[in-house]
Amino acid sequence: MDKTYLKRFEIIKVANYDEMSKLAALTIKDVINLKPNAILGLATGSSPVGTYKELIKMCNNKDISFKDVSTYNLDEYCNLELNHPQSYYTFMYENLFNYVDINKNNVYIPSSQGNDLKKNCQDYNEALEKIAVDLQLLGIGANGHIGFNEPNTPFNKSTWIVKLTKNTREANKRFFENDINLVPKYSITMGIKNILKAKKILLLISGESKRDALVRLLSGEVSTKFPASALNLHSNVTVIVDEAAAKLIKN
Repeated sequence: MDKTYLKRFEIIKVANYDEMSKLAALTIKDVINLKPNAILGLATGSSPVGTYKELIKMCNNKDISFKDVSTYNLDEYCNLELNHPQSYYTFMYENLFNYVDINKNNVYIPSSQGNDLKKNCQDYNEALEKIAVDLQLLGIGANGHIGFNEPNTPFNKSTWIVKLTKNTREANKRFFENDINLVPKYSITMGIKNILKAKKILLLISGESKRDALVRLLSGEVSTKFPASALNLHSNVTVIVDEAAAKLIKN
């Protein structure tokens, strides 16, 4: 493990995905043990799956407890039933919530159900305004998206409905029988403004496909063309990156 600092980021290089997942889980464990009623911002996708497995182990071993923890998820697909196999509601329960002692009343996931999605955005945003996330877990898209905030998203955007780019839908079609026509075209997502309100941000970057995104993130560029660059505006960001993703990074 190799720690370096670049501008405002703490960058921790590890050997592989498993090490990244274990270190991320330990970071979250420290937050929970310091503050048992911690508020966590959670992500979906392949990046955090290993982290959730490690947290389940910790909970089963009584090293941590989620009984007083509250969680707020980043995003959800639109036009999927709640219990659809690829909904993020299903993802979170199958990868974490079903296996830890969390109070399901303390679980918050953006809702794409019903006919008034604008109202759903407003309700979720109002809930986020009332709390302060202690740690926000993030992955990054190859095009720099965080949550489902695609390129050219204003940094002052709050919870909203976003039209997914073709590249994002292509990247996610592997979860939908490898058929892009089955991938939803829209999602509801926390905005960048919501994300930047977190006290601490933990960004996980793994794999060769994320190399270019990592290079661009660490360039210091701040532009809506690359949404993750907004993290340069936050004062407490830790990036855990594996060797496959960090190959192009000199330091």
